[in-house]
Amino acid sequence: MGVIDDAFSGFLGKIPCHNTIENWVKKSGLKAYETSGEELQGTQYAQIVDESMMIGSEKLLLTLGVPAYHQGKPLDCSNSHILNIAVAESWNGDRIGKQLKTAAQKIGYNPLYVISDNASVMKKGIRVAELCHQLDISHSLGMFLERTYKKEPDFVAYLKAMADCKFKFCMKKIAYLLPPTQRTVARFLNISQWVNWSSKILAVYHTLNKEEQKVFSFIPANASLIDELTEVIKCVNSIEKRCKNKGLSQQTVSKCQQEIKRHLLCGSFRMIALGESISKFLAQEVIIITSNAAHHNSSDIIESIFGKYKARKSPNKLNGVTSFVLFLPLYTKLSNKAIQKEFNFKKALEDTLLSQIKVWEKEHLTKNLTQMRTKCFQNAA
Repeated sequence: MGVIDDAFSGFLGKIPCHNTIENWVKKSGLKAYETSGEELQGTQYAQIVDESMMIGSEKLLLTLGVPAYHQGKPLDCSNSHILNIAVAESWNGDRIGKQLKTAAQKIGYNPLYVISDNASVMKKGIRVAELCHQLDISHSLGMFLERTYKKEPDFVAYLKAMADCKFKFCMKKIAYLLPPTQRTVARFLNISQWVNWSSKILAVYHTLNKEEQKVFSFIPANASLIDELTEVIKCVNSIEKRCKNKGLSQQTVSKCQQEIKRHLLCGSFRMIALGESISKFLAQEVIIITSNAAHHNSSDIIESIFGKYKARKSPNKLNGVTSFVLFLPLYTKLSNKAIQKEFNFKKALEDTLLSQIKVWEKEHLTKNLTQMRTKCFQNAA
């Protein structure tokens, strides 16, 4: 803004400081949060709930409202509404259930179903709220992969060989060929990345020089495991893509079971066991869908929203969750171009006082580590 003002000889006038702009965002965000979900009233809707990783000493719990029926494409911010923002040091089922009920009150009636991952606290929270649970497809498939392979000796040995290779040669010339980093948490959610890498190294192994072949000798030694996992991931990715793009329905499940039969049920004992588990899961999940319509069964959008907040929040870990989290309802609301044109920023800034943001902070946020530190040292000499 400063550059534009200089270029056009003071056209913009006085440039507001970053604190002023942040206050504008908070005011507009609080206004957007107070009216979130209005677009869903009078329609069938679903909730998506999840908690973030630790932010300072706190966890952020978000509840989204989305259209209940799949619209032929994955959910994005333009059709997602933040119904509830809550912060706590930790979450249990009872408290999550209470927040789901609070979110439903904003619409005026209960959602058709709630999407979450497979965490026990989420399952209990949805039971406590007496709502119907639709499990996230990505986390569920990752869970079945973990149950099938996590303790298998050949799989464990292969993961160790990859980790050792990456550790020993990360600063060497050969580093350009090293495997992708394995996740510490939810490792089976990115399994396709290193399986794909393994398959590529196996394909080009004969073209590597002697030194490179020596480093990656564990790859051809595990060729059968790599081929098995490649077929498994091909099936899992196909199921995941179909459910996200077409929604969960009787037709989708029928197509997915054909994929399972083609890729898994004609394979090894492990592949057959995995295929049977996924097939049974899909059959159970589709029971609650009584019409020809399709439900959503992916919580990717809430993960994306968490990412937006983490990318913009203060890098100081002691700050925890601050009132800047009000940026999120504004971000999702303005992602819808139709609402973008209608949103009255002038009225939002005029109607919302900074004192109202302070009241909201007191009611919805907890004291973070920075506030505790300031209070402790305020009387120091």
